[in-house]
Amino acid sequence: MTHWLKLNRLQRKVLLVILAMVVVPMLAAGVGAAGWVSSYFEHRLAQWITEASRVDQIWLKAYQNDALMLGDALARDPQFVTLVEHGQPAVVRPPLRHIAEELGITLLQIYTPGHRLLYSSLPVRETPSWAPGQRQAVLKVRYHGQNLLAAVGIVPITGPAGTPRRYLVLGSLVNRDFIQELAQLTGLTTRLYYRAGSHYFDLFSRPGHLLPLRNLSRMAWRRLDHDKKSYYDVRAETGRYRGLYVPIVDSEGRVEAIMFSGLERRGFDEFVTNRAVLFLAISLGGLIIGGAAGLLLSRLVVRPVEHLRNAVMQLAAQDYRAAVPIHSNDELGDLAKAFNAMAVRLREVRDEERRLFQKNKLAALGELSAALAHEIRNPIGVISTASALLEKSPTPHKRSELLRMIREESLRVSGLVQDFLQLSRHRQPSFADLDPASPLNGALATALADREDIRVTKEFRHGHARIRADGPLLQQAWGNLLRNALEAMGKHGQLWLESEVEDGHVRLAIEDSGPGIAAEVMPRLFEPFFTTKAQGTGLGLSIAHTLVEANGGTLTAAMPKRSGARFVMSFPLCPEGRAT
Repeated sequence: MTHWLKLNRLQRKVLLVILAMVVVPMLAAGVGAAGWVSSYFEHRLAQWITEASRVDQIWLKAYQNDALMLGDALARDPQFVTLVEHGQPAVVRPPLRHIAEELGITLLQIYTPGHRLLYSSLPVRETPSWAPGQRQAVLKVRYHGQNLLAAVGIVPITGPAGTPRRYLVLGSLVNRDFIQELAQLTGLTTRLYYRAGSHYFDLFSRPGHLLPLRNLSRMAWRRLDHDKKSYYDVRAETGRYRGLYVPIVDSEGRVEAIMFSGLERRGFDEFVTNRAVLFLAISLGGLIIGGAAGLLLSRLVVRPVEHLRNAVMQLAAQDYRAAVPIHSNDELGDLAKAFNAMAVRLREVRDEERRLFQKNKLAALGELSAALAHEIRNPIGVISTASALLEKSPTPHKRSELLRMIREESLRVSGLVQDFLQLSRHRQPSFADLDPASPLNGALATALADREDIRVTKEFRHGHARIRADGPLLQQAWGNLLRNALEAMGKHGQLWLESEVEDGHVRLAIEDSGPGIAAEVMPRLFEPFFTTKAQGTGLGLSIAHTLVEANGGTLTAAMPKRSGARFVMSFPLCPEGRAT
């Protein structure tokens, strides 16, 4: 005050002008900058936490998918199915048992169609509540006196008529180890609140203690428990975290648990997201160092968040080399470390999948090469022997017979090589909207051009549904199936052609009146060079399978409705086909 009073009038006027020119704009800029930085930073944090918490849901879904994969394998195991149907204790053979252990699948139960429990690998109690046809569920179980959740896959074991005779329920208990794996993977604090009546409790944060879920607003409870939607809270868990609450819904649509993923609040992010404090800091910094303070703020806050945003977008594009530079040891540094750790983990998983794919590809190539060499060796041997005899043959009749043998075996080798090339290098499909029955009808007309002894029954129920596919390629695939069917039936056979629309897919089936396919060869039907024919190459079904998959569909050998062989192609409907 004494120094202020010593200023002359001109100095005071200059000071007032400078204050008017600098302080007022700086205050306005401080208000705007504080609001922008705090909202921007808060938005980026919310986006990051939301994206990272999706890993929790993906991880839970992965447990169910693994359970379905193992269940499908068990349902196709004749020995296992026989034990189940005769009421004997279910025994999983060592290869599948090892797979179950690697996937973390500990729960295996067998139910009757009436949901009566026949066998359980763990002493758990539950009320079966899945609906007919449901493949995945989150079930509430009672295990050692605790209420837990089980992420399960449900696989029916069907009879000849396609009706379920037993249900396999396989899955994993969501326990403390599961929560710790999620926390290590995402770098976020993860908690799971189980439902008990109208309340939710955390069993795992403090073993032996029930921690209730509190401090949620009425709107938050309505969103989670009634609307079954996620809820983001900037002051979650009594204000210690920013986090996302995600409801876990069981097969009956009831919320059985709430999963929380959050980032702990610390001093620096409180400073950055508090508008009043940030306004004062920016204003004072503008008075002292002006533009330098703005530059420093930009380097400390905005640029690291931009790095994080760019890395998240890079990772979303499946570029697992994404990394965030670490310039500090605060919350931003923690976010960068958590992101880098997750990116490294995902990259390791991707690399392991590539190595496994390369290993399997080399093994398959070796099997194909060996099979091709075996198939070519016999014709080459016949050609070599016939050539040697041709030099010594004294009679024209014998020489003519040997030349015929050489031509036939040469054509056989040429056809074998042509089929092999077609299997390995089919052309890229030219997709177009078409009637799914059109390629089948075209192949049928070609196959029956000289076979008036074959009766055909058509039951097409797909209406005006359409698919996107390459018609000529599908016609070639149907031609291979029809050729096998005609060879199997011989003379005076019958074909049944059917179609239907179900679950957004159109399914077309062909069944013949031949002797059918033995159960022991069913798993190898689509393997290249595998055949039960004396003169077959074993490539027809492999080529058909490759062509169908290239068109986005699936080809399977199904249980026949009569006595012959039945093959089914399935394709997703066009969007307009679904609308129809």
